[in-house]
Amino acid sequence: MTPAQDFLAKAIFPAVTQIGVIVKNLEQAIGYYVNTLGLGPFSPVSDLAIDKHWYRGEKSPIRLRISRAMWGAMEYELIQPVEGRSAQQEFLDTHGEGLHHLGVEVSDYDEVVMMMNQAGVKPLAVMEVFNPLHQRWAKATYFDTRHIGGVIVEVMCRPWMAKT
Repeated sequence: MTPAQDFLAKAIFPAVTQIGVIVKNLEQAIGYYVNTLGLGPFSPVSDLAIDKHWYRGEKSPIRLRISRAMWGAMEYELIQPVEGRSAQQEFLDTHGEGLHHLGVEVSDYDEVVMMMNQAGVKPLAVMEVFNPLHQRWAKATYFDTRHIGGVIVEVMCRPWMAKT
């Protein structure tokens, strides 16, 4: 059995909980989604300076602007890359605005990341972000699954989001 087949045999991949969209102008995008589609309310804009970020295996501090809204049970995340080499900036430069990733929330983050790597799915970017509101660290790995389907998968662990 190949590592990918072994991974699939063991894995019960969680349901997608987040849609990530890259935008050029966060405020303009929020206005569009609220006024045109009635989506919202959006969270206050977060300006994130992320020092613990690796892009294509190299350390690369970045800055992002983010806001989120719930769309039914799905989190709709708008991301404006501001500074640094990142998967988000690469996407904006290459494709323009649009659907960037599907996110899955996991509690066994390290195990899922290891299994994805063993299955031959390589990380595009890895980051750790401290959330001052919850006084906890979040982890995320963006896996490059674009060769089939054209979408990146984000595996994330935000302990404050864990379902009890």
